Amino acid sequence: MRRIVRLGAIGVAVVWLFASGSAAQVVKDNVPGIRNFAKVESTVACAGAITPDAVPTIKKMGYNSIINLRLADEPGADIAAHQAAAKAAGIQYVHIPFSATKPDPAAVEAFLKAVQAPGVAPAFIH
Repeated sequence: MRRIVRLGAIGVAVVWLFASGSAAQVVKDNVPGIRNFAKVESTVACAGAITPDAVPTIKKMGYNSIINLRLADEPGADIAAHQAAAKAAGIQYVHIPFSATKPDPAAVEAFLKAVQAPGVAPAFIH
């Protein structure tokens, strides 16, 4: 349930940030190693959990950055492995721990700053 709430909050934030006056085009796809992949227009994709093995695929799909919102203590989060995979693939990696049950305004500010930074888009957010 916690992940569903977080994905909903992330989805709302992403659509709010990147949608223009018209409705955003969302494309869902099955990608090995990526749970619940959804591409929003050409600037951002959202997903649930990913595996480190999926990072090169994310880079090949054309994303400049990965923004990871998972808490480090979540099962399977393995932040260090994801950071190493991103470094090896040559893709920016930003970890902003976000709890949907205890949202921290600092995490929201960090997310907004990260998605607006030069060179981040298109961003893969999970």
